[in-house]
Amino acid sequence: MLINFSICQDKNSNQLDPIIKSLIIPGWGQKSLSFSKRARYYNYVESGLILTILGTTTYSNILKKNYISFASNHAALSSSGKNHKYWVDIGNYDSINDYNNEHLRNREVDDLYPEDKKWSWDWDFDYNRKTFEKSRILSDQMKLAATFGFGALIMNHVISSIDAMYLKRLSIKDKAYMEPYFNVQNGMIGYSIIFSI
Repeated sequence: MLINFSICQDKNSNQLDPIIKSLIIPGWGQKSLSFSKRARYYNYVESGLILTILGTTTYSNILKKNYISFASNHAALSSSGKNHKYWVDIGNYDSINDYNNEHLRNREVDDLYPEDKKWSWDWDFDYNRKTFEKSRILSDQMKLAATFGFGALIMNHVISSIDAMYLKRLSIKDKAYMEPYFNVQNGMIGYSIIFSI
C-alpha cells in the first residue's frame, strides 16, 4: 500500500491575494472567494460610511460659512484671517472688552486680543450671540462626526481583510481531498492526498 502527498497550485495564483483585495476595497476579497452576499455587506457599509463623511463634512462647511456671515452682520467684525479659537471666543463673550477684561482679571495676558478693527467684535443682541454659538457648535460636531466616519472607514477595511483571511482558510480546507491510487503495471494500491493552494 502506498500513500502519496501532492501539493498543487491554482493557475491564477499570480493574482492579488483576497486579503489584500479586501484591505484595498472591502468586499473585493470576499467576491473573489465566491462569497458575493458577504461582499455586498462590506460594499454597503463602505458606501454608507463614505456618504456619511461627505454629508457631515459638507454640512459642517455650510454651517461654518453661515455662522461667519451671521457674525459679520451682528457682531460688527471683520471675518478674514481668523482661526477657530477666535470663533469660539466671540461666541462666549459679548464684546472684545468683556473678553479682554476677564482674561486680565485671570492674569492671562498672552490670550488678549489687540483692540483694533481686525480683532474687535460687539454683538448687537445676546440672542444673536447665542444663535451664532449654537450654529458653531453644530458645525464642530458635524466635523467631529466626519472624523469618526474616517475611523470607521479604516475599521471596515481591516475587518473585511480579516474576514477574507478567514474565508480563504476555509476555502483551502475545502481544497484538500483524497484520491484512490492503483497502478496496474506493478500492482500498487494506495491513496493520494492532494492539497490545492
